[in-house]
Amino acid sequence: MNDADLPTWTHDLAQLFNASWGVLLPQTVSARVDARLANLATIGADGAPEARGVVLRAADPARCTLDIFTDATTRKCDEIAADPRAALTLWREDVLLQLRLRGTIAIIEGPMAQDAWAGLSDSALPDYGVTPKPGTPINAPDAYTRSPDAARFAILRMTVDTMDVVSLNRPTHTRAFYERRDGWRGQWQAP
Repeated sequence: MNDADLPTWTHDLAQLFNASWGVLLPQTVSARVDARLANLATIGADGAPEARGVVLRAADPARCTLDIFTDATTRKCDEIAADPRAALTLWREDVLLQLRLRGTIAIIEGPMAQDAWAGLSDSALPDYGVTPKPGTPINAPDAYTRSPDAARFAILRMTVDTMDVVSLNRPTHTRAFYERRDGWRGQWQAP
């Protein structure tokens, strides 16, 4: 394969930016694509990074936001409440694209989260209502209960401020950095 065989979006800043959001767009509760799984990093109570796998649930390129569902009593919610800065990394094998996103997260609960709650499957509802709360030490692997609790459901809505995008298509890798504050113009970087 030579550069002429590469997707055109790998060598055009605007197309690469749009392709990056395109990778995120199919994120819905029922979508089954690799980009649903991402790593979210927050700032822990001790100032050290905390990372965990999450499932992306929605993307809105017009607002530059991504949604993640969680139990409101998780440690990540405490971390976000203390410092909303976060980073999210994901890899799409099918298009050989890595996205590294930074921004801030707002925690959405109560009536503003109810439409999303209503859209969850019956099998997913008990994930938001584990007792004792997630991360609590227990004496046995099954020493907890699961019971749906709408009051424990939260949406983590990340407003994306920067995107570091790396295309690993061969023979030429490309990389671009985008910032919301400059209108997402983009700047090529060495991969």
